[in-house]
Amino acid sequence: MDPSQKEVINEIIKTYKESGVIWKVTKTKHYGLSHLEKRKRRNDLPSDWTLKEYNIHIMNIMTDIYNDVHIYYLPGFTQNYFTFDNGKWIIIIEEDKIIETAMKGNPDNYFANNPGYAYLGKVKDVLK
Repeated sequence: MDPSQKEVINEIIKTYKESGVIWKVTKTKHYGLSHLEKRKRRNDLPSDWTLKEYNIHIMNIMTDIYNDVHIYYLPGFTQNYFTFDNGKWIIIIEEDKIIETAMKGNPDNYFANNPGYAYLGKVKDVLK
């Protein structure tokens, strides 16, 4: 694994541990809240979950040392994306530390059917 990728992943995990999950927020929309509601509508999460509980769920997936990490990049992208998955959920985070999505799904199928993903290793492989 490229040491610079490892450094970025470590920085993302460190930042999230210290400050929490970073969702895109505009004047009119908090993307964390919209993702939470979408996942509840799809019955992916309990209907009474709060954003705090959803963020804890995301952090648990990102920090479990046995979960997988991929890099996602396609020509035209301005940055890399990093994914964390536990075999049931996929977390995608931009290199600038803003979470893109957290979704329920089969990672093997998802990565095989979407170009640009490359396996980097287990979370334990990227932690310093």
